[in-house]
This record gives sequence, C-alpha cells and structure tokens, in this order.
Amino acid sequence: MVRAARALLSGVTRLLILADMADVMRLLTHLKIVEESLDAVKNATNEQDLASRFKEFGKEMVKLNYVAARRQQELKDLHSRDEMAAARGALKKNATMLYTASQAFLRHPDVAATRVNRDYVFKQVQEAIAGISNAAQSTSVSDDKHGPIGIGELAAALNEFDNKIILDPMHFSEQRYRPSLEERLESIISGAALMADSSCTRDDRRERIVAECNAVRQALQDLLTEYMNNM
Repeated sequence: MVRAARALLSGVTRLLILADMADVMRLLTHLKIVEESLDAVKNATNEQDLASRFKEFGKEMVKLNYVAARRQQELKDLHSRDEMAAARGALKKNATMLYTASQAFLRHPDVAATRVNRDYVFKQVQEAIAGISNAAQSTSVSDDKHGPIGIGELAAALNEFDNKIILDPMHFSEQRYRPSLEERLESIISGAALMADSSCTRDDRRERIVAECNAVRQALQDLLTEYMNNM
C-alpha cells in the first residue's frame, strides 16, 4: 500500500507542471529551429545561397516572435518579463543587421573587419536567443525559505520531492517528516497555482491544475497515513 500511495502521489504531482511545460517546450523547439537556421545563414557560401537561407531564417523568426511574445505575457515576474522583452528586442535588432554583415563578408572575405563584424552580429543573435530561452523558463513563484521557482526549478523541485517521499516505513517519524514534506509540496503547488492564475491560461487547463493541486494534497496525506500504519 505504501508503494501504491507513493506512486499515486508522484503521478498526480507530475501532472501539475505538464500543461505549462508543453508551452515552454514549444517555445524551446522554435528556438532550436531558429538556431539551426542561423547556422545555415552563417555557412552560406555565396550571396545567392545567403539570400535563400536568410529568407528561411526570417520565416522562423516570425514564428518565434509570436510564441515568445505569448510567453512574455504569461510571465508574472516583472524581471523575467523585462528580460524576455529585452532579448526579443536584441534579437530583432541584430537579426536585421545579420544579412548586411554576412553579405559584406561574402563580398570581401579577405578583409578582416568584415569577418569580425559578421561574427559579432552572430554572437549577439545567439546571446539574444539564449536570453529568450532563460526568460521563457522562469515564473515568479517564490517563498521565503526556498526562493524563486521557475519552470526548470519546479521540475527540479518535483524530482527532489519524489526522492524525499521514498522512506522506510519502519523508521518513519511523523514529527520529523510530515512538516517538511507538506511544506515542500506547498511550494510546488504554489508554482502550479501561479500557472493557473495566469490570464493566458485556458479555462480547461486552469480547472485541471486546480483539480490536480487538490488531488496531490490528498495523495500526500494518504501516503503519510500509510507510513504511520506501517510503523
């Protein structure tokens, strides 16, 4: 029974972050595609090749900007939102200069300055992409003891929680373990609740998150009861 209760708790806890993680992963997938398009532009061998590859890069940029703008609206943390806005602005600015810098290098490959300028612009684009990635995986969830919890941190906290609920029933101490497990679970649930409160969260997703929050609280209590019954 302890093993079954533990498995149930682990399962319902994971459902708390799946919906929001799906949106983040969609953005990260777009970022990866843009990175690949960026590499293709950098490896262009002539101006005609550059024009063709840059056109594809531009198409992927439009898609990325749409998804990133949506994620920016979902971010509750002002710092993360500002980081996303700054990264998107830097990406747009440097992407505009990318074609000109690449074209100048292809026309004058023996001029050191053209290579330096092209490489600089590429680096700025790469840093902007990284900035979007970092901001996209952040939320404003925090508490006094555990600090901010973003999407990545929420997943890590979930893995840590999974490990903490694996206890030997024969050595279980309610006074020792119950407060820490309940506290850590509430921290994870706070992260899920923030997702539910987002104005961009669909109603069906919000209802699912709320339901899973209630389910996971009950699952923890059931698990603790099983531990106590097996002492």
